[in-house]
Amino acid sequence: MPAPDALVIGEPSGWSRVVLGYKGKIDIGYRVARPSTHSTNPVDKASEVAVGFWHDLLEALGPERDHGAFGLPAATLRGIRGDPTEARLDVDCRVPPGYDAEALAGRLRLLANGGEVTVVRHVPAVRRPRTDPVVRAVTAAIRRHGGTPRPTVKTGTSDMNTVAPHWNVPMAAYGPGDGSLDHADDEHIEIAEYLRGIEVLTTALDELAAAL
Repeated sequence: MPAPDALVIGEPSGWSRVVLGYKGKIDIGYRVARPSTHSTNPVDKASEVAVGFWHDLLEALGPERDHGAFGLPAATLRGIRGDPTEARLDVDCRVPPGYDAEALAGRLRLLANGGEVTVVRHVPAVRRPRTDPVVRAVTAAIRRHGGTPRPTVKTGTSDMNTVAPHWNVPMAAYGPGDGSLDHADDEHIEIAEYLRGIEVLTTALDELAAAL
């Protein structure tokens, strides 16, 4: 689609926050097979090899891993299934800006122990400067409605990651609500914050249109 003049990503982060960036995402698939044998045979079974690969992957990401830190990589074992003859892993890696996904994939293939490593998807991290016109418009709107703007970065991934490599336009993310409740059973939003978010967004869009 044609690039817009500017872009506001709708994402819950709190009515007084403006989001400058998100970690990237590397989805890794791993499959390994081993010949059928008795369970007491002292050879690695497929399920055991897969568990070993998971620990090797964590070490490949580096000694410092933290889902809560924007500048550090982290991984989640999203799925595991297997038996002595075949095993599969589904791994979700979150990575900071500038992370070399190809280098990680190359190292993991060296650690595959006869298994197959597949990069299912790679979405780079993104971070916008505070001088970005969308960031400045949202920041000014938050102040106008009595808030203290809190520029922030998030350790998840959003639509901003998807469009940023293709649309070189001003952008940021904004939205009322508690982002820590995303995908949780008790996900909800307070009506007062929702209405305040509408006011901020309305003001920000007017100011952004005038600025552009």
